[in-house]
Formats: sequence, C-alpha cells, structure tokens
Amino acid sequence: MVGRKVTRTVPRTRAVTATSARRRPHSLAPEHVGEAGSVAVLALAVLGLSAFIAGVAIAVTGLTVSGRFGTDPPPNAGDLGIGQVLGGSGVAVLGLLLTGTSLAVLADVRRSRIVAAVVAGLSAVVCAIGVVLVASAPSGGPVLPSALAVTCVILAASAFILGRPRR
Repeated sequence: MVGRKVTRTVPRTRAVTATSARRRPHSLAPEHVGEAGSVAVLALAVLGLSAFIAGVAIAVTGLTVSGRFGTDPPPNAGDLGIGQVLGGSGVAVLGLLLTGTSLAVLADVRRSRIVAAVVAGLSAVVCAIGVVLVASAPSGGPVLPSALAVTCVILAASAFILGRPRR
C-alpha cells in the first residue's frame, strides 16, 4: 500500500436548519420601532414641527400687538399681547418636546418610547381641551375645531402605539 491513497466515502448529510420566515421591517422603518411605531413617530415629528412653527408665529404676533394701533395706542397696549406670548411660547415648547421625543425614539434612546407616549398623551389632552374651547367660542367656524380634533386623534393614536409593550 505504498503510494496508494486510501479514500473513505462518507455519506454527506445536510444539517437540518429551521427556516422560519423572519419579519423584516420596511426599509424606512427601523427594526426597533416597527411599522406602526414608525408611522406614530413620523406623525409626532411632523405635528411637533408644525406646533413649533405655529407657537413662534403666535408669540411674535403677541409681541407686535401694540404696533397695530399706530400713533394712538391704548394705555394697556403693552399688556394686550402677554397671553399670546405666553401661549405661543408654550405651544413652541410643546412642539419641541414632540419633535425631540420622536427623534429620541428613532435614535433608540433608552426609555424614549414611553416618554414619547406620555408627551403625546398629554398633548392629546391639551388638544382636546382646545377643541372644546374653540368649538364653544361664539365667533368661529367649523374648520379650526375639526382640525384640532383630527390632531387630537392622531396624537392619541400615537400615544397608544408608542405606549404599548414591544412584541
């Protein structure tokens, strides 16, 4: 047996692997957020940005209210815009909170989902109060209350989606 190569033939067996269909998220949805969560985060980011812009506009309108009277302003012209400045600043801060928490969820910051859900839930409550106040005002049309109601529903749905436990 010198110079002869001995080969053994061993039957090859394939390793049995469990092939289960793994759910892959959409390419734009991060895996840690999921499909519904990514829609909720997008809605919070868009609503937060629009609330920030609206809040700044309201605050600027409040700052410039005394300039609308021209050369003969009333004696309390400086006090007329304080409510608008405070309200606009509050709306702008709320918009920054909504946008910031949605970005934190996208960045997978620890406990950011529950913080975003709480901020969205509180925003939905404030928005619902706004719907009641605007709808009960004597001089107003149906456009603003209905827009606030839609915003309230979107915020509440986002709070529910982000607040539920991960699967």
